Amino acid sequence: MKKYFSISILLLFVSVLFAQPASLEENIIFLSSDDQRGRENGSEEATICAEYIASQFEKIGLLSPDFADNYLQRITLIATKNSYKKLVLNEQSIDSESFFTLGQFEKLSVTSASDFQSVFIGENDDFTAAFMQINELKSSYAVFIHPVHKKRFARMERYFTKESAELERDNESFSLWVLTDIQSLSSIQLISRNEITKTEIINVIGALPAKEGDDRKWIFSAHYDHIGILDPVMGDSIANGANDDASGVVAVLDLAKKFKNGISPPKTIYFVAFAGEELGLYGSSYLAQHLNLDSIEAMLSFEMIGKPNEDLGPQSFYISGYELSYLPGDMAKNVEGSDFMIFPDPYPHLSLFKRSDNAPFAAYGIPAHSISTYSDNDVDYHKVSDEVETLDLDHIEQVIDEVYKAVLPLLNLDYSPGVIDFKTKTIR
Repeated sequence: MKKYFSISILLLFVSVLFAQPASLEENIIFLSSDDQRGRENGSEEATICAEYIASQFEKIGLLSPDFADNYLQRITLIATKNSYKKLVLNEQSIDSESFFTLGQFEKLSVTSASDFQSVFIGENDDFTAAFMQINELKSSYAVFIHPVHKKRFARMERYFTKESAELERDNESFSLWVLTDIQSLSSIQLISRNEITKTEIINVIGALPAKEGDDRKWIFSAHYDHIGILDPVMGDSIANGANDDASGVVAVLDLAKKFKNGISPPKTIYFVAFAGEELGLYGSSYLAQHLNLDSIEAMLSFEMIGKPNEDLGPQSFYISGYELSYLPGDMAKNVEGSDFMIFPDPYPHLSLFKRSDNAPFAAYGIPAHSISTYSDNDVDYHKVSDEVETLDLDHIEQVIDEVYKAVLPLLNLDYSPGVIDFKTKTIR
């Protein structure tokens, strides 16, 4: 990276001196440099990258929305590990291997059945129907599962109790899962303690307000987090994440420049660099849960656009969930007559639509899709070899240009992409 690094230092010095936004090349070199150590969530380097992106939003001339502090939306993730548990049901002690608790508590003490709702799954009961009932519960609950379902209980325990982070919840609800043949509950004594680990991740959000004050908004996004440090390969252990997804972040930054310096659209645009994507779409999930989604008309997320797709060719990109809303087809129509083409996702077996930051928004019915040129056989994906030298910067610039051309007419007041037809959508 020495050649790229020496050029970027000079260019970055000039841009800082004159308080100008950095170039695409400067941005991608900064984000994917060894100094950032793979931008792992919660790391000091990830915070540095968030603050860098925020500074670029400011230099471009974007505003910080009221739900972000100087462009930064701070999010707490919680990981729990059980350190002690004891359960007595109907005055009978329950073996520790026959129950587990879930919740973001440090210490839980329950002595009354009125503290939770109860669900009994009997010997011949339908598990699917039972879980539909459980999903409707809004507060703490206990699930008592007949021993005939022992194997399923064991799988559930492995899945639910594996140590992983989740978004911090506002409530103090818990759930108790017990393998038992009891059919009614007369008494309970439960004590459970957890070790709590908190991690802060940061979304970066800039806003370009609508010229006429229209309430409809669009989101253009990418995730800046990556997977940090891996086992060394030929002395290199840093997963730089140049394509995944520094390439998408620089697209968001460059697109913001185009809209700021070009035609001012009559709809507000949010430009977002998400954290937490690699952990499970936590940054985008948080924003989707805390934003007024009734005003969000559409969302597009850039996901790995650093190399031409080997199956579709260099003059193209594809859009996940192409057939689920009008938006992808309308974008394709707007580039007809050029040498560039917009395709449906060629890899449905990879479920890319559900794996990118568009998914939490699509779940609410918003036309939300990801734009990518990732190839199924990309040997650098989640490897230490995902370095800036492997990328085609001219290709990235072309994708940005074509996205701008494709969406600009759709930001007029007379266009609406409707509601996405996504099978897990929630009524809003």
